Amino acid sequence: MIELTFVLLLVMGGEKVEYTPYQSLSECLSVRRKIKRNVGYTSSFDQKWSCKELKVKVQDGNILEFVE
Repeated sequence: MIELTFVLLLVMGGEKVEYTPYQSLSECLSVRRKIKRNVGYTSSFDQKWSCKELKVKVQDGNILEFVE
């Protein structure tokens, strides 16, 4: 099923390394804050955590692919 959802993305070197769907922006931002607080900033990697509203193909709560 294709749906519009909020996705917490970890982008390193321009590639999507990790991604998790969330029902609301506030839930996504809350998890992002917890990750940043626990992991901290690592200058050795070009990493960026962000919450974005994206069209994705989802099955059983898992993202199968991103729809442009």
